[in-house]
Amino acid sequence: MLAPVTVHFPPPPSERQIRLALAGVLLTVFLWGANVVALKAVLGVLNAETTNTARVLTSGTVLVTLAVRAHGWPRWDARTWLTVAGVGLLGNTLFQAFFLTGIQMNPAGVAGLVNGLVPVLVLPLGLLLGQSFTRRQGAGVAVAFAGLLGLLALTRVPGMSVTPTGLLWLLAAGAVWALYTLFNRPLSVRLGTLPFVAFSLALGSIPYLLYALPHLQFAGLKGTGVPAAAWLGIAFSALGANVVAYLAWASGAQVLGAARTSVWQALAPVIALTLSAALLHERLPASVWGMAGVILVGATLANWPEPGGVRKPPVESGIRGDDEKSPPLH
Repeated sequence: MLAPVTVHFPPPPSERQIRLALAGVLLTVFLWGANVVALKAVLGVLNAETTNTARVLTSGTVLVTLAVRAHGWPRWDARTWLTVAGVGLLGNTLFQAFFLTGIQMNPAGVAGLVNGLVPVLVLPLGLLLGQSFTRRQGAGVAVAFAGLLGLLALTRVPGMSVTPTGLLWLLAAGAVWALYTLFNRPLSVRLGTLPFVAFSLALGSIPYLLYALPHLQFAGLKGTGVPAAAWLGIAFSALGANVVAYLAWASGAQVLGAARTSVWQALAPVIALTLSAALLHERLPASVWGMAGVILVGATLANWPEPGGVRKPPVESGIRGDDEKSPPLH
């Protein structure tokens, strides 16, 4: 007879761990929302290529250093390195190019809706990979897209600061990041979340950095220098929205589970809308706020945890379960 196998599950998190994890998740969504506003302000004095080059070099260096210190240098075969680089190309070179273009062409509050669109876009794009979703998730996708179509219709109103071209760039950025997310999940399970995110960022950004090199303008758009506040904004974006937010989100997903964690993502666009009005003095019409609300209702509905769902225990190596959702690095 075969000997019985004893499976040891980790103890449930304490109340203090849950509170700290929730605080980390709330910090993350604040950083994501504030990141869009910071980038909008920085792009007023620096071009997109200079801005993103400084962000990528800073966050990439820190994340690779953390990954190597925690896990050592990856011993992947050539095919794995190429796969990581290819997926990183989606999530960094293409996403950053589309996202920064969208920020330049739209108010920061509208650009922040990308955070709400990504979970919605993941569901229909997942059908291409043989995945499925529930009726509730399908209804959330339909509501979110109805809000997006309403927002596109509003761009035809004379004097509206939201442009159809700018919205299409943001939609393209969301679609590219959704594809990155779909490939991210199995690779994170196999390779480890931190090593995959760090090296996909470093390798996937190389084409963008090569493109940006001839366009760097460290004297600013007007050639009169760059204020210190702009460099602080870049540091906040690179270290806050990418490094600190990533670590806080990863900790939250480990304790709370991905389903409970990801639903908070819909708060990031709300924060972006609020901060853009308070700090950048953007005055969006009530109709834009209304369509943004419809999009976020749909995103929340599509991303809400299933009733009766049970949190899966994390695997031995950390937070790399199938139910994990890695945070978007903006």
